[in-house]
Amino acid sequence: MKEFFKYSIFNRKYSIINLIQARRNRQFLALVLMVVFFLSACRSLVARVSEKPEDLKATPEARELLALLQHQNLTLRTFKGTGTITFRDNEKKLPATRAVWIGSIPGKLRIALCSLSGQPTVSFASDGQWFYLFSHADSQFYKEPATIDTLKRFFSISITFEDIVSILAGRIALNQCSNAVVEKNESQSGYVLTLKKRSGTICERVFFNENKTDVNGVEVFDLNGALVYRVEFCGMQTIKNYQVPACVVFWNEEGRGFQLDIDRYWADVSISSSAFVLAPPE
Repeated sequence: MKEFFKYSIFNRKYSIINLIQARRNRQFLALVLMVVFFLSACRSLVARVSEKPEDLKATPEARELLALLQHQNLTLRTFKGTGTITFRDNEKKLPATRAVWIGSIPGKLRIALCSLSGQPTVSFASDGQWFYLFSHADSQFYKEPATIDTLKRFFSISITFEDIVSILAGRIALNQCSNAVVEKNESQSGYVLTLKKRSGTICERVFFNENKTDVNGVEVFDLNGALVYRVEFCGMQTIKNYQVPACVVFWNEEGRGFQLDIDRYWADVSISSSAFVLAPPE
């Protein structure tokens, strides 16, 4: 396990496809490769939108949309789901894999990837403090502090657990910026809520439909204005009066990412905090 993790998944010499072809246990590697795209640090890359309205210069239309986003599914705290994950590397993709997961706001997450028979093959979790990974096939266990430095060595999609959980809960994490405007989407239908720093550097863009009622996607940028990740909602569903994803795609700037197709979704479920802690085999 550790031998595998010492390679960056985006290192050309040790590319995803080459690693899969070079190992005998291709199914296990494919599952692990899908897992790692969920992972990153458990601290935000940039600060969130200030709670003080006077700190943000925004048009009335932008404030309306910001209020809509900040109150979206506000009472949804826990959820669980089942579905499939399909990993993509530009035009290449690995076979879809069954998955089950539980989540808790703000950043607790546990996912198990399953075999065709439904048995867990790889599990990973974050309790907000530690990152855990367990291979059921060979009982290998991995644990380290869930910090930016720890996880950045392994994974290149810089999305936090907090943001992943928010997205799966049908919410958009908003970054702290100085200006907010709403513009017509020039590349496709709908509108774009654009958040910028005082310098004019884009912090985040949220894409709405023509009626400005539904979010189609989001793009998050780092402090230098470089794209960190993008999310596309390819389907939504109503669960207990919540609007949550039925299909969501995560991408980075190089076009690598994964698609999560959700079969079943349960909201407001009872989950113990201990469920987000994995223990080594005895």
